[in-house]
Amino acid sequence: MSDKQTPASADRFLELFEEGKRFTQELLKENEKLRFIIAKLRDEKTDLEQQLQVNNNPTLAEKTQNLENIVTQLRDELEIIRKQFNSVEGENRKFAERYLRLERQNSDLLSMYVATYRLHSTLDFSEVVNTVKEIIINLIGSEAFGIYLFDENQQNLTLIASEGLEKHKNNETLELDNNITKIALTRKIWVTPAEKVTKTQTEQPIAAIPLKIDQRTIGVIALFSLLSQKDAFGSVDYELFELLGGHAATALYVANLYALSERKRNTLEGFIGLLKS
Repeated sequence: MSDKQTPASADRFLELFEEGKRFTQELLKENEKLRFIIAKLRDEKTDLEQQLQVNNNPTLAEKTQNLENIVTQLRDELEIIRKQFNSVEGENRKFAERYLRLERQNSDLLSMYVATYRLHSTLDFSEVVNTVKEIIINLIGSEAFGIYLFDENQQNLTLIASEGLEKHKNNETLELDNNITKIALTRKIWVTPAEKVTKTQTEQPIAAIPLKIDQRTIGVIALFSLLSQKDAFGSVDYELFELLGGHAATALYVANLYALSERKRNTLEGFIGLLKS
């Protein structure tokens, strides 16, 4: 069954959940009534047994036996109701878990939609970079990371933005033989094994996301540690890696081209103005 639900199916799910809740409450009330009846019958049985011992009356013995039969029958019915209650409770628990799972997925999808929209909502290069940093910090949960772009003239990676890279101050330029550069050139997302993911900053990245446009790699995002409240990468993180690898690359590339064109336009306008003067 698909995790995507229409509004009608969501309403139906809530109706089923409320019906289960009402049925559970009714079962609890019936259970309480049965417990009261059993307690009352036990008291009556005790009284009858005492009278039987005093009067030795066969009629009382028959009544006692009948009452014992009734008590046994009520116990059997109570056991059936208890099993039904446990079954309904189990179904309700499954519905609740499924609802929470769908809620998390919807929240993740919404976060990714907002992130994608923000990446492409501006041509200002610094705003695009800040948006990428916010995605890495708030959605992925990385505490130390670097965003690198390829310098085609120098044939190396240049650090354009970072967070928490105290140990990497000397790594603002990465040559072709650097591990991060090699990962970028593979054009494949690289993530360290789960047992080696760390919350403290390390010299080597715990994940690297190449920034790709068509068959061209324009840079890479290297993650060096996670926030203290995060233990490992989840499924939504890998989706965010894919989002950054494509959408962030496009947004950075377009914003950079726009900034270059604006500088050239301003230079040309200044030159024309100088000629006119």
